[in-house]
Parts: sequence; structure tokens; C-alpha cells
Amino acid sequence: MNVAMVLVSPPDKHGFVSLGTSVDATLAAVECADVVIAAVNPNVPRAWGDAMISINEIDYFVEDDSPLYAHDCAPLTETDIQIGKNVAALVEDGACLQMGIGGIPNAVLAQLENHKDLGVHTEMFADGILPLVEKGVVNGKRKKIDRGKMVASFLMGSKKLYDFVDDNPMVAMMDVAHTNSVHVIRKLDKVTAINSALAIDLTGQVCADSIGIKHYSGVGGQIDFIRGAGYSLGGKPIIAMPSVTAKGMSKISPTLLTGSGVVSTRANMHWVVTEFGAVNLYGKTLQERARLLISVAHPNHQEALDKAAFERFGPHYKFISAK
Repeated sequence: MNVAMVLVSPPDKHGFVSLGTSVDATLAAVECADVVIAAVNPNVPRAWGDAMISINEIDYFVEDDSPLYAHDCAPLTETDIQIGKNVAALVEDGACLQMGIGGIPNAVLAQLENHKDLGVHTEMFADGILPLVEKGVVNGKRKKIDRGKMVASFLMGSKKLYDFVDDNPMVAMMDVAHTNSVHVIRKLDKVTAINSALAIDLTGQVCADSIGIKHYSGVGGQIDFIRGAGYSLGGKPIIAMPSVTAKGMSKISPTLLTGSGVVSTRANMHWVVTEFGAVNLYGKTLQERARLLISVAHPNHQEALDKAAFERFGPHYKFISAK
């Protein structure tokens, strides 16, 4: 027997509860389960969109008043801020944003206060988006679909974020089959998808889920949004990351570690951003890609990377310029 246990808001007068901050795969679990058990929690925001389900979909109710997990933002580092500036320079007025949680997304958002008419279509968003909504920068006016709506599949942030979502028709919490569909994403203009990576090799292969054979995380929506933004009219798929790890190792490497998973292929790569700049790999030869990536690598590692590229591509590599 398949059992789904979900967290929901208290029922409204029409007999509907909300899945609140987590629609993603939760809705599919409710639809497919033989038995659905719902913990009714007054702290769950009453989110709109696909989050609303009828109490007739639920077999058993239990009461719960535990506070929702709150994720407070850590202070931005100087590296975060510089990457944020480099990414923000690529964001156009009227762009539709996809980004997640953490220092880099928050640093990007902090640089967008002078932009106009931004939209949101993302897998998730966090507190960094709220100041832009309050200033009217994020309004979704130019979105071709879900106009005026901030679309996401799940949320993580502070209580302020959850309060913002509560009973807010501007936020549409949707099934992940909608938010992450390449077919849906490509209908939006200027989709600017900002994702990160654990490592990138000199040809543009992106590893984001493992460190060698050691599994680090899931692939998330990176594949969907990198491809969707690539198809979007005026779209910009972006991989943004620090140039080095916390231990000072270069995240741009000659080759990926043995066993590393390629989450985004080099064929889908466009923009790569570090604290040292932004380069566009799309349509470039492997030799040109190597030159471009080395130009935004940490200076302490550029000589070694250049030597590795020369050994890989041969003497003609020296005649390739980074443009």
C-alpha cells in the first residue's frame, strides 16, 4: 500500500487545504497514494495555485502546531558580492528569473534594485526576492504566461517569506511538472536561469551532483532550466560559482574527477560567471572555451590550466584568443 503523509494548512470554508511551501512532488504523491494522511498545521501558509487540494483527497487528519523550518540567510562574502555584480550585469529589464537559495542568488538579487519589470518562474525562491517585490522591481508584467505571478514549486526561507506567501494571489505554487517543463519555460522571454556547479572542465562540462564518485546532491532543476533558458527568446543560461573551493582548489579544472556526473553537458552551456568575470561559451570551439574559462579562473591557477590546455589541444591552442 502506498501512503502519502503531507503537511497542510487548516481547511478553508470551501473545504480546501493548501500544501503551502511544498508542492513539487508532494502533489503527485497525494494523487498517486492509496492512503493520504495530512498533518494540519496553522503555521503552513495558504498558498495558491496547485497547492490547493480538496479535503476529499485526504483520508486521515492529525493536528500539528510545530513551527516550519526557517532558513535564515548567511552574510554575503566579498566573493558572493562580486559574482552577484557580474551576474546582475547580464540581467536585462523584463527578464524572467530562475534562481535558488544561498549567497550567490541573494548577492545577484541585491544588485537588481534598479531593474524594471522582472518576472519569476523558478523551482524555488527565498527571502532575497522580497525587497525587489516591495520596490516593484519584480512584478511579472512582461511574462507571456502566468502574467503577474511569481511561479515556484517549493520555498525555503524565513517566517517573513512564509508570511508573504500566505493567501497571496501574486504567488502561484505549482506542480514541478509545470515549473520545470522545458516546454513551459521556453514560452517565457528572457529567461535568465542562474545555477551553480561543483566543477567545470575546460570544455564546459558541468558537474553539480558529485565530487568524483562521492555523491553530493541531486541534480535538481538545473538541467531543465539551462535547456529551457537556452530555448527562451533572449534567454540566458548561467552557471555562477566561486573560482575556487573553500580549500583553494580551482573549480575550473582540466578534466572532471573520475566518476563525476555531468549534470549539464557542454552542448547546453552558455554563460559561466565567477568573481573574475563572465564568459559565453555557446558556439565556441573547445580551444576557445578553454581560453575563455581560464580567463575567469583564479589567477593562482591560470598558468597550470593553460599548460593543461596546451597539452590537450596541441600547439595550435596558442593561437586561440579569449574573446
